[in-house]
Amino acid sequence: MDPSQTGQLTVVLIQTAAAWLMTGLIWTKQVLNYPLLALIDPGGVPRYEQAHNRRFIWLVGPAVAVTAVTAAILLGWRPAGVSLAVPVAALVLLAVIIADTIRHGAPSHARLAQRFDAGVHARLVRTNWIRTVAWSTLAVLDLIALAGLWG
Repeated sequence: MDPSQTGQLTVVLIQTAAAWLMTGLIWTKQVLNYPLLALIDPGGVPRYEQAHNRRFIWLVGPAVAVTAVTAAILLGWRPAGVSLAVPVAALVLLAVIIADTIRHGAPSHARLAQRFDAGVHARLVRTNWIRTVAWSTLAVLDLIALAGLWG
């Protein structure tokens, strides 16, 4: 394998790792953290949410950035055998994830950081499925692309 191919493979591996990190995080939030939020004393939810909002970005921000950068790189510099559809789909799914975060996730967390509202909490759990499915799809797509390189 020449250095260019090694570099391209490394980009695919990094994107796959970032997508799977985010998939694990989002599934943990979806099936564990978000539902358990309803069990916290309502008076403690704002403090919990404020801490969540400060800390979670340190995990999510770099992984989203890495996924975006690697997908952009793969638009023009990808290994033979990796379809252009892979980085295009990654960027589309990231756009869906970011749009859903702006439309639903961030406002829900901001409201819950002020006071617990059962309706807002239910909406957060329900709408987070969009991000959960999008990250899962992206991770599986990356894994399929990676497997195809060794096929």
